Amino acid sequence: MTFEYPTSPGIQLPGGRDGRTDRERLFTFSVIVTGRCNVACTYCHYYLDRSRASVAYDISDEQYGVYLRFIQHWREQVGGHVEYRFSGGDPMVLGKRLFTLADRGFEFLGVKPFVLTAGKALAPHWAEKARKHAIKHLFVSIENPFTPDPGAPDPIRVAEAIKQCHTDEMPVLPGVCVVQNESFSRLFDICCWFFDRLGSIPIMSEVNFNAYCPPTEVEWKALEVNMEQVVREFHGKTPLKLFPYVSPELSFGGHDPYIFDLDLENSYRMTAENYQSKLSEFLRRLDQENYPSLKCPERQCNWWEFCDNTKWFWQGDRQNQPEQKLHDYCRFKRILNDVYFRILVDSTHQPTRTAIDAAEYLKSHGAERHFQGRHLRVLSSHDGS
Repeated sequence: MTFEYPTSPGIQLPGGRDGRTDRERLFTFSVIVTGRCNVACTYCHYYLDRSRASVAYDISDEQYGVYLRFIQHWREQVGGHVEYRFSGGDPMVLGKRLFTLADRGFEFLGVKPFVLTAGKALAPHWAEKARKHAIKHLFVSIENPFTPDPGAPDPIRVAEAIKQCHTDEMPVLPGVCVVQNESFSRLFDICCWFFDRLGSIPIMSEVNFNAYCPPTEVEWKALEVNMEQVVREFHGKTPLKLFPYVSPELSFGGHDPYIFDLDLENSYRMTAENYQSKLSEFLRRLDQENYPSLKCPERQCNWWEFCDNTKWFWQGDRQNQPEQKLHDYCRFKRILNDVYFRILVDSTHQPTRTAIDAAEYLKSHGAERHFQGRHLRVLSSHDGS
């Protein structure tokens, strides 16, 4: 079985206009349709600031309608490629209502949403019903098969459900596999496991947000060695979306991806009367909070042009200082991009030596820690882009 992903990855190393990449922006609005979830992944950020009881409800029809209007307004005023998805919690707990929301969204926007899920409720009878409704595709998060999280569904069962439910009419795709630092040494084995069973490899994500832990020197080296094995073995055979919050240029090719929450709590206080006026607030958060700019002074770095901005958590979170996170982001990116370039472009390429002096950078730019609370969404086991 081979899966065709909706966004084809590409390699752009290097390139750009005026020293920076010139990729079309891909805006994904994550509509949180429920706070309920039928799994209990220990690293899930969604319940970090919320008790399960406090969000054990679903989005109202009225609020959903306001969000649809806002997405349409964004499409008209901002441009770029715009899509939306259902997230949570786990959207599949809504049952039949999930299909109703999808059909309503398609009727209003002319665009089908996709769904993020942990896949516990995924079964052929559900997929058969979904094919009759306006769902673009399903992204199913799946655990590292060698050290699965104890609160998550069994990865063997989830992989089997994906194979059983996937069709061309309603694609069911492996979404995100979260790889702990200690599993960097088995990254190649993990990719082989998925490719042997599914003919494709999920999005691979580091653990981030408050659960982030800086890799050791041994883990950094293991990441480099395993990345080389993965790229050599699988490039050209299946899309590779490896650590897209570090190097989106490798995972999304011609698109520059941005993800926003339209959350269950309606933290933007958006209504049918004021949704148009919220556009400027969203745009401000795009550049200042969610994806703050990174004016790295190391212009001689091979990958400087791909560091125009970062996802906010790379510039610090509640548990990790900005100096550490920026230092690690820089090293992570240099490892990933050097591997791709050395294998696919120039076999004589030497490792990039230039690196950001995070402490000096933060001092000179007056940078602040960029965690903002509930309205921000970070990559979790359910995230699919």
